[in-house]
Amino acid sequence: MKRLATPIFVLLACTAAYAQKGPTTTIPVQKDPNRHEEFLKVTKAGGVDLLFVGDSITDGWRGGGKAIWDKTFGPFKPANFGISGDRTEHVIWRMRNGELDGIQPKLVVLMIGTNNGDPAPDVALGIKTILQDIHERVPRAKVLLLAIFPRGEKATDGARTKNEEVNKLISKFPSDLSLGRVHYLDINAKFLSPDGTLPKDVMPDLLHPNEKGYQIWADAIIDKVKQLMTEDSGKPLPSFSPPSAVAKVARIEETIAAGKFDAGVKALEKLKDDKDSKTADAAKASLAMIEAWKTQVDAEIARLKEAGDVVLAADIAGAMATTYTGDDAKTYREQASELKKDPAYSVGKEYQKLAAQPAELRKDARFVKQVEAFLKKHPEGYYAKQAQALIGK
Repeated sequence: MKRLATPIFVLLACTAAYAQKGPTTTIPVQKDPNRHEEFLKVTKAGGVDLLFVGDSITDGWRGGGKAIWDKTFGPFKPANFGISGDRTEHVIWRMRNGELDGIQPKLVVLMIGTNNGDPAPDVALGIKTILQDIHERVPRAKVLLLAIFPRGEKATDGARTKNEEVNKLISKFPSDLSLGRVHYLDINAKFLSPDGTLPKDVMPDLLHPNEKGYQIWADAIIDKVKQLMTEDSGKPLPSFSPPSAVAKVARIEETIAAGKFDAGVKALEKLKDDKDSKTADAAKASLAMIEAWKTQVDAEIARLKEAGDVVLAADIAGAMATTYTGDDAKTYREQASELKKDPAYSVGKEYQKLAAQPAELRKDARFVKQVEAFLKKHPEGYYAKQAQALIGK
């Protein structure tokens, strides 16, 4: 199996033109305009740090799961963008029509796909497209991608086995997409009996959780949610998926992913000349993965600069300077310094102050005037478009 390094900041390009030629799971379709308008009001108000996106299973947090939602996720400034009956194509439409405009969630929890009757590879591609859309619109957000929940009473249920096929495909997305901000989590076993049966006291209709089911869901992800929302992801580091088959090399990979980049690279450099050919080959493969990761991060910095998000480009370059040492660190420091000299950098920092305003202040007419003053001063460019979304223009 070919192993791929997962960079922290990289977006795999996916154009709208390609999506239109792809399977129906990737082609945006509008379904519920009234709910969409409700979500746009939430977006315009701002102040969302934790965003859940999905179908009726996610939507159900408003019903049987509400008390659990309020207690478990309430402190994290959450919003629920789940709509009953949604398929991947509906979520794609929503993401591309304003539901992420003007907010900067720290974490997006995504589960979608059980309503798609399409072949597993097509459903997975639809989910992949959603991840790309999320990253394009809120590049600083992390995504907790959940395996599609089990359905049907028995492990042999046709819809369940199809979902399991999808889950196998999407479990590789943190590597396949080169998006280190995507984290995959499969909590399905927690809903099931030891023999694989789905109990009706957890999902009475064998699809939608009841209060007990929502409690299981909340308990299963809350630690991961807290971790992803609070940990400092400022230092870019590669991850390795799957890890090396050589235990000695795999341990070094874990060291690198945990933050000891320089020491880990030096250890791999030493092992690439090991007398044991398998160890040497494994070390060389890991070093090649790191170099590929670095190339992808460099490409993302260039893409962001071209798109006009100079602040994020400078942030990534500066963060890479803390990952590397020596000449590479110097190069990244110089790159960050040059980006900060770009006139768009100061515009971006000014925009960030507006975007950071909490929901209660965005309701004040003075906030609209502040944004309008910003747009009058900076009518063109990337940050002007972002500012327009803050007031629904």
